[in-house]
Amino acid sequence: MNIPNYDECVKYALEMKGIVGETFKDTELRVYERDKANPGTVFTALRKGGIVIPVVKASLLGEYNVDVTATVVIKANQITDLVDLYVPKSNDIQTFPIATFVEAWEATGGLCTTAFPPDAQTYHPKLIDLKHVDLPEGFNELREAIAENAHDMWAMERQSEGWTYGLKRNDSKLETPDMVPYGNLPESEKEYDRIMAEDTLRLLIALGYKIEKK
Repeated sequence: MNIPNYDECVKYALEMKGIVGETFKDTELRVYERDKANPGTVFTALRKGGIVIPVVKASLLGEYNVDVTATVVIKANQITDLVDLYVPKSNDIQTFPIATFVEAWEATGGLCTTAFPPDAQTYHPKLIDLKHVDLPEGFNELREAIAENAHDMWAMERQSEGWTYGLKRNDSKLETPDMVPYGNLPESEKEYDRIMAEDTLRLLIALGYKIEKK
């Protein structure tokens, strides 16, 4: 990525993980680049021990000579709603409210790199390029309907396994705060379903299908 401080952040993250190398190309890590902000990506990747390097609005980290800058997510706590970020300018770690971080992340369009240790048993998916596909106007309602239905399908599947509502996620008790109607989800969780729905619609268009409402 040609992003200010990106190389410095990669080097810092590799050192933090005790991985030899200064760039991802020097390692055997599985590296993924995303272009849409999804807070769930941060929490999930961190739980799996991954490296998370989002691109945020530079002013959040005290950088005012550039518009955007890379950072490294060190720790995110959904209970305290705080996130620790590596600040390249001062070479230290600072704590921010998760909402502030997400706002600064969304302001860049949501660019983010995640990286994980090699896994020979995990296949490498090949996606159809959808970057050139734009949704026509008026598709937001359809996108929301698909997103809500996806959440309801997820909830029904989880409930069939014994999952119930809980103030915070507890895998041993099968409790999750996401066991609520779609409309009651926090925006960060709705965005996960919206991305899936939007990419599905864009895929249909990319494959030559035309969507019309009767």
